[in-house]
Amino acid sequence: MSDQLLLFAEPAARRTDPDTSRDAAEAVEPEAARQECRIMERFAMFGPMNDDELVARSPQWYGPTVKTARSRLSKRGFLVDSGERRPSVRGRDQIVWRLP
Repeated sequence: MSDQLLLFAEPAARRTDPDTSRDAAEAVEPEAARQECRIMERFAMFGPMNDDELVARSPQWYGPTVKTARSRLSKRGFLVDSGERRPSVRGRDQIVWRLP
């Protein structure tokens, strides 16, 4: 899995940030990469999902953390909009994400 972690690693702090911000970013980077790997595994196992479906299939994780990790993955092209929409738990349409 360490090779996979390198795939997802990205700087979480800017060069202009204070040293405390850079230290904090370094401390959470490995966990963020692990979360992203787990999210990708969920998509490989279950196929396309919206955020609420992803959270439901990840009960051991905090919902907003799951959605943030999914967002990072989609911004970098590891997950893409399928073009499909499904209702959220509140009844609003959500993007259904899929592996490229």
